[in-house]
Amino acid sequence: MYRGRKTYGVSKTNTCPFCGRPAYNKNSQGVPVCKDHIKEQLNDLRCVCGSWLDIKEGKYGVFFTCMNCGAINLKKGLEMNGYPLKKIEDL
Repeated sequence: MYRGRKTYGVSKTNTCPFCGRPAYNKNSQGVPVCKDHIKEQLNDLRCVCGSWLDIKEGKYGVFFTCMNCGAINLKKGLEMNGYPLKKIEDL
């Protein structure tokens, strides 16, 4: 029987998809965001195959679903659509 090593004090910190800062709040869609972007929403998200992504909230957090591809994690779905957003000075 295998017993994994316990690690204490390790926690996951989400980042805001709009600015990249640590996210401690959730918007109306359930996506973790920073305090400045609570009223913002993620709109018109598409998968690589071209179909729309639906936002779902499950046991382990927020994820996307695609009709053709299935479940897609939050980070991968945001990267496909160009999030976190870049500032105009960075472009």
